[in-house]
Amino acid sequence: MKKRSLLPLLLMFPALLWAEGDSEAWAYIAAALSVGLACIAAGIAVGLVGAAAMGTMGEKPEISGRALIFLGLAEGIAIYGLIVSIMILGKID
Repeated sequence: MKKRSLLPLLLMFPALLWAEGDSEAWAYIAAALSVGLACIAAGIAVGLVGAAAMGTMGEKPEISGRALIFLGLAEGIAIYGLIVSIMILGKID
């Protein structure tokens, strides 16, 4: 389990060394982290909400429209990360 938690840090270590003192490089790293973490969070949310929605639709098929709305809200997390990333990239000189 510890190997998995250290893997992102090991992958980012060369980028962090390269970006020392360079604010533009840090902005690129922040934009990449924003999109990456938002997509991971959206994937987890869609998985959890989708499983719950499918279970509920098995018992009450008439609420399938509501379940799709909740899945769309969970997917919105990735879009928010993309918007934040675009805002960060827009601030780079």
